[in-house]
Amino acid sequence: MKTSKLILPVILVIAVVTIVPLVVHPAEAHILKTFQNVSVKIGWDNEPPLVGDTNKIDVFVYNGASDSAPPISNTALDNMTVIIQYGGQTKTLTLDPSDDTPGLYTAAIIPSQIGTYNIMIQGTINGTTIPSTTYPLQLVEAKDKYNFP
Repeated sequence: MKTSKLILPVILVIAVVTIVPLVVHPAEAHILKTFQNVSVKIGWDNEPPLVGDTNKIDVFVYNGASDSAPPISNTALDNMTVIIQYGGQTKTLTLDPSDDTPGLYTAAIIPSQIGTYNIMIQGTINGTTIPSTTYPLQLVEAKDKYNFP
């Protein structure tokens, strides 16, 4: 009798433990913006970004109004200016196309200060004018929050 009362709760726990990881996804800090028929998604490669760690800025470019549209590979950023900004300081980034992921362009960077960094883009992609647009990036955090032991 006691065994039959335990079976249903055990089955429910097993079901939850099995299904939840498939349904729950971590928050994505990349921001997607659409400009007519071109979409640009920007964010940190490694999240959360940590001060002093080498990271990359990811720029995904799509030929359509969503990140499920076909990617624009290799030449999408040829007529674009991409700048990273922190406080009053700016740096123009040189982004390289990914060999493995069509439509992905990356630039290595080491954030040296805790806080919010911004990416500013401007130019043209496939004949579409991209006005000066700012993407706020996920907050750069201190490493000591994650240190153990």
